Amino acid sequence: MLSIFRLGPAWFTKLIIDQAIPAQDLRLAAFIIAALLGVAALTNALNGAELYLQQWVGQHVVYDLRAQLYAHLQQQSMSFYDANQTGQLMSRVTNDVNQVQSFLTQGLTRLANTVVTLAVNLAIMLYLDPLLTLVAMSVTPVVVYFQMRMATVMDLYRVVARKSAELNVVLQENVTGIKLVKAFDREPYEAARFNHVNRAIREGRMKATMNRTLAGVGQEYATYVSAIIIIVFGAWRVMEGALTIGSVTAFYSYVLSMWAPVRWMTFMNQMAQQAVAAGERVFEILDTPLGVTEKPGAVVLGRLEGRIELDDVSFAYGKNPPLLQHVSAMVEPGHTLALVGPSGSGKTTLINLIPRFYDVSGGAVRIDGHDVRDVTLQSLRSQMGLVMQETFLFNLTIRENISYGREGAPMEEVVAAARAANAHGFISELEQGYETLVGERGVRLSGGQRQRIAIARAILVDPRILILDEATSSVDNQTDYLIRQALDGLMNGRTTIVIAHRLSTVQRAHQILVMEQGAITARGTHQELLRSSPLYQHLHEIQFRLHREGDEGSLTNGAALLPTLSGAPGKMEVRG
Repeated sequence: MLSIFRLGPAWFTKLIIDQAIPAQDLRLAAFIIAALLGVAALTNALNGAELYLQQWVGQHVVYDLRAQLYAHLQQQSMSFYDANQTGQLMSRVTNDVNQVQSFLTQGLTRLANTVVTLAVNLAIMLYLDPLLTLVAMSVTPVVVYFQMRMATVMDLYRVVARKSAELNVVLQENVTGIKLVKAFDREPYEAARFNHVNRAIREGRMKATMNRTLAGVGQEYATYVSAIIIIVFGAWRVMEGALTIGSVTAFYSYVLSMWAPVRWMTFMNQMAQQAVAAGERVFEILDTPLGVTEKPGAVVLGRLEGRIELDDVSFAYGKNPPLLQHVSAMVEPGHTLALVGPSGSGKTTLINLIPRFYDVSGGAVRIDGHDVRDVTLQSLRSQMGLVMQETFLFNLTIRENISYGREGAPMEEVVAAARAANAHGFISELEQGYETLVGERGVRLSGGQRQRIAIARAILVDPRILILDEATSSVDNQTDYLIRQALDGLMNGRTTIVIAHRLSTVQRAHQILVMEQGAITARGTHQELLRSSPLYQHLHEIQFRLHREGDEGSLTNGAALLPTLSGAPGKMEVRG
């Protein structure tokens, strides 16, 4: 409808030239001018409504797309994140969706208007003079040729989209690791790495721009030729008496208004190609099947007792060699299981199977007799607490980070959890106390403070199963003491699985598993393993010697303390 109203002025111009002026009829001229003004006002009103409507539709579609994409990312298993870089994923949620949004809010509407405008203009031109229409359209093959030239730009935009995602990766890594970059004086190297990708983006965009410019210039020239043809051939038709001057004037306006959106087709083609390239990347994520899904009719777990059974568990990432092989163990409710072994022996992989971050490749993980694959993820994970070596805090307040697992928890319970985690003291000394923003990844707090916040977070959710992965490996002795006090309170009465290289942390466990190359090579209590496991004996000897020398504080890298046995006990490779 709007496209039709936009064609009104040319027809009113024809009426003024052919009827009002020859008849010198001022009343008719005034009436036509008034109609012209009315059509212009209505056109502007409809144009505003169209702009609002296209934004409304585009924004709602993009909102739904981005929300669906984010929800799909949230549901993906950890193996998906192992295979995809953070910067790449961020680029797809932001840059690629923005490209789709631009086309939906601008290009799609213009494309529809262009099709309608072309159809209506062509119909009116044929009505005015079919012969002149055929002559004016003689440049169409040239215009189509240059439009087809734009098809080659799509591949360039796909390359640019990939490079833009790579740039996000480089930027994200650089910002996250800026301390390391500065410590090793690698700013020039990182700048060169960034500019290498940035230069590739610039070159790709310039190639696309060159193709688009050539197509635009060619179409512009073709439309000028069409205008000249109309003036010359139209004048001849007027002299023949086949057309009036007003008809030629109107015809000229219709041709120009027809070619204008055709020239815009180049721009719309560019937007469409960018949107298609971006859409492919977005739907590549949406079409990625979930690695961990709930079965139909999955069981909702009630309050757990906390019995954990690892039944002949094996695991491998895709088609890679297995990381775990035939691991079996039983942890009774309220008991503690400790895992020790060299780096890469499969300890962290094993504990990641319990909350079902990954699914086993063979065997089963059971909680209170339920295979974790048969229960709902929410009822399983909501009863587990995790304290990891690399504590992650959100850029929120201390209160919000502690209550992250229990949104809306009363303040007195938050404080009680902080007290139990030996964190209330340092929190109270902060100017804003529990309302202190911790910064990105908790950068405003020390490592020990972040760890105690994480313990308080676990205490607040009151988990039935507790998983500790190197919770005290990278802190000083005093902080280690405070954290161990907090962990002792947290572990009391809960089923606990702990990974630690310091034997002081694990020796009180009800059962200790010694792992090497994805398999259990020894199991028992601390005293039993001192008699039966060469690896455990060696670890104990190292720690006892260092403790005796007063240098236990240097045990910050557990991997350096856990040798990999290679043949006889006397022949060991120490991994740093």
